[in-house]
Amino acid sequence: MSAILSLDQICFSRGQRPILSDVSWAVEPGEVAAILGPNGCGKSTLLRIISGYLWPQRGQVELFGERFGEVALAPLRTRVGIVEATTVYPFDEQMSARDVVVSGYFSALTVGYVHPTHAQVAHAEELLGRVGLGGKATQQYSTMSTGERLRCLLARALVRKPELLLLDEPTAGLDLPARESILATLARLHRWWGAAAPAMITITHHLEELLPETANILLLSRYGRAIGAGKPEQVLTDANMTAAYDVPIQVTRRDRRYSAHVDPALWDVL
Repeated sequence: MSAILSLDQICFSRGQRPILSDVSWAVEPGEVAAILGPNGCGKSTLLRIISGYLWPQRGQVELFGERFGEVALAPLRTRVGIVEATTVYPFDEQMSARDVVVSGYFSALTVGYVHPTHAQVAHAEELLGRVGLGGKATQQYSTMSTGERLRCLLARALVRKPELLLLDEPTAGLDLPARESILATLARLHRWWGAAAPAMITITHHLEELLPETANILLLSRYGRAIGAGKPEQVLTDANMTAAYDVPIQVTRRDRRYSAHVDPALWDVL
């Protein structure tokens, strides 16, 4: 099976400051994957490179078998869904949850000048149900909770049936029940899609935010270098996490969920 995404020795700098250094990684179709690392390690920069909105100074990117620099990127972007939980989307204040989802068909922030078909509206309502907002299609998006807005954005990213779904810190700012609810929703969607599931890449700095279905991890150090890439059980070791975060980390695993902590006896050295 050919990779849906391939990164080969990606380097990116801002001025004289290196952000990413020689990062290589591949993701297969339908795979649940994650980019993990501390704040400032280049995770979100890498997301923008993958989606074609930033260009690396060195290295090659292939998406859906097409090499960046040899093909037009706009058609490729239509096959990618992006959810950035910390981004403020300036939708019209009067837009409902259904309007926000429908706007995804047109890459618009308003539905005042577009004309969705009945099939598009019906599909948007179906997706709202799939993400747990079936009874809130007519509620104003601006009055929704942070978790509900994230669900709307997820449904919006799915209207075009993407082959790759990028989730940038999808549970940022959520409390424990809301976080677990979002993760459960993503897991249910993955099961619902079955063999037609898009590849899914979650970007996070917390092990606890990884889906149990995660099968492929890219672990970055705070200096933008790959500490490990591959299966979680091979990448998420004490040694690798310690190297990535520059603190002595202990990793635990239970029921396909990972967590990490620093021994309180070592807090004085932090």
